[in-house]
Amino acid sequence: MPTALTDLEALLAAPDGAALRDALASRAATLESRLRAAIAAGLPRDQFAAWQAAAEAATAARAVLASHPLQTAAASPPPFASMFSTFNPR
Repeated sequence: MPTALTDLEALLAAPDGAALRDALASRAATLESRLRAAIAAGLPRDQFAAWQAAAEAATAARAVLASHPLQTAAASPPPFASMFSTFNPR
């Protein structure tokens, strides 16, 4: 079983991880859209690089979220579940 390295990975691996992933991807898409609209509308030359980098970061965040493997109930049984699958009380 893989170990989560960050709090976000742990949250994405939780049962409601798919909903969180979708919500975060939507927020990143909205941010990217707003940043690109501001860039297209024109920015002072000294601000362009920062806004471009932020838009690219939002794009990268969406890509990372899209590639994150979601665990399903079948793929991640509760800890020790296999120990009790054959347990028959007397």
